[in-house]
Amino acid sequence: MTNLVQKLDDYTHEQHGTWEFLYERQSSHLRDKASSICIQNLDEMAQSLTSEKIPVVKSMAAQLSLTTGWSIEIVPGLIPVEDFFNLLAEKKFCTSVWVRGQDQVDYTAEPDMFHDTFGHIPPLMDAAFASFMHRFGEIGSALSDIGKEAELVMLQRLYWFFVEFGFVRENGEPKLFGAGIMSSHGETNHAWSLRDELLDFDLAQVMSTEFRTDVIQDKYFILDSIPQLEVDLNNWYKTLT
Repeated sequence: MTNLVQKLDDYTHEQHGTWEFLYERQSSHLRDKASSICIQNLDEMAQSLTSEKIPVVKSMAAQLSLTTGWSIEIVPGLIPVEDFFNLLAEKKFCTSVWVRGQDQVDYTAEPDMFHDTFGHIPPLMDAAFASFMHRFGEIGSALSDIGKEAELVMLQRLYWFFVEFGFVRENGEPKLFGAGIMSSHGETNHAWSLRDELLDFDLAQVMSTEFRTDVIQDKYFILDSIPQLEVDLNNWYKTLT
């Protein structure tokens, strides 16, 4: 994969303003709705995942590395699934460095840097989630190497319904977790309105549930334990080998 760099001088005043608007709107909107894993680590990263200007990827990566051993890889946009799994297996999360325009604050078809960093990076400061994501990448990479296409689709469904659009239960209460919810004002409102209709997270059911990327979600799963999910994922993988 080509080594890309973030060109900080290329960002415009308008882009920094858009970033600040998105950050402030979501961080305040999520305070009473999102998982502590997301909110507390967002606060912990305040000096690197900055609110008033577009963050420096190297600064975020340095903080991640010190905390959970993860880093960040800059990519041009959406990448092949096998490349994505390989990066996760190396404890690298990928991000684009383009920032949506002011006319896209409520929706962008392709994930931008706000989604990739605000949504995905703070939970990787949590040891349990970082461990799960590493193992998820290792398993995905191994299955990709041997051409297990059906099983790779099952992993993508797990990623979609947990990492992108999952809930977690904290102190008996549902809390938003997935990056697709965390980074989208509209998705936050929609998901939160359905918090009394959540499906209990069952790995087999999740892996057999299809999803669409072009519509707002109509079902959400709620997870009780991230460490237990890693155990369940490992047990599933053992049945394949």
